[in-house]
Amino acid sequence: MKLAKKPVPPDREVSTRAQIERLWGIVAMIQNGESVTGPKLAERFEVDIRTIRRDIAFLRDRMRIEINFDPESKTFLLDTEFTHIPPLQLGDMDFLLLSYLQQCLSPYVETDIGRTMNRAFERLFGLLTGTNKWQEFCRTVHFRFPMRSSRSTHREVKIFNIFYRAIRQSKEVRFSYQPQRKPSTLRTVEPCLISMHHGRWYLYALDPETRGIVLFAFARIENPQATGRTFVPGPATHDPRSLLRQSFGVAISTDPPADVVLEFEADVVQRLKENEWHPCQKLEDLPGGRARLSMPLSTTVELRPWILSWGPYVKVVSPSELAGKISDTVRRMAERYS
Repeated sequence: MKLAKKPVPPDREVSTRAQIERLWGIVAMIQNGESVTGPKLAERFEVDIRTIRRDIAFLRDRMRIEINFDPESKTFLLDTEFTHIPPLQLGDMDFLLLSYLQQCLSPYVETDIGRTMNRAFERLFGLLTGTNKWQEFCRTVHFRFPMRSSRSTHREVKIFNIFYRAIRQSKEVRFSYQPQRKPSTLRTVEPCLISMHHGRWYLYALDPETRGIVLFAFARIENPQATGRTFVPGPATHDPRSLLRQSFGVAISTDPPADVVLEFEADVVQRLKENEWHPCQKLEDLPGGRARLSMPLSTTVELRPWILSWGPYVKVVSPSELAGKISDTVRRMAERYS
């Protein structure tokens, strides 16, 4: 039988050393298997029974420690899954953050790195809260993410560890790479940055010959290993904000950035304004409730599907090359239904 929960006033906090020692002592006595009654606790800590009752309520309601009461023996018992008192007193926003982190990880639990990170989260959640019942805190708020990773890449953790150590130690790496629709090649590069985008892992690395940054997908990498040779990293190559400043996703290019200008119909302007699509975007209002979005991009390969997702409510003003590619794609799509 569980004690009836009595709400603890929000302004009541553990504020004295005596209170802290008493709370830890109560849990320690119960956890050590002692026959713990209310009067015994009051005598042990030299307080009245009402203080003990408030302490028990505080432990249950604020610190989420499941303390049960046995009416036959009139003793207190701990939940069998309890492990320890959490080191921090967590508030609603703290649990919201933990819930967000767990749900961020959940789409990737079928991948090797995802499983590893999820186990690490559960361990840290237990250390912070004193319980492993993290599911209870994910029932109130749900975060919906754009996709779920379905491919399990069992080499991910190994690849990640090799590249992570190589970046930290400034060492070259060598691996076999399979580009799309091209023969596999052996590459030796200076690793700069690891990135995850839409559930897929990528490596940004400097090509020692061209001195340009190249993007590699983990899924296309085979037999990675450090060469043992060290290099001097450039400051800009390790800064994601600088590296991806003219990118719409993960793709990068050595081409100079060009202003992409898009005009949106009034039907979708409100939705357009509810998000920031690029850190360097400019959004202008046009007559009739329409809007113009501009952003500097060095490559539009990832932008094209996004433009098409707006259907007839968007028009590419510039560059003309992008407008031509979108027009050609729309024409080919229409031919499929003619």
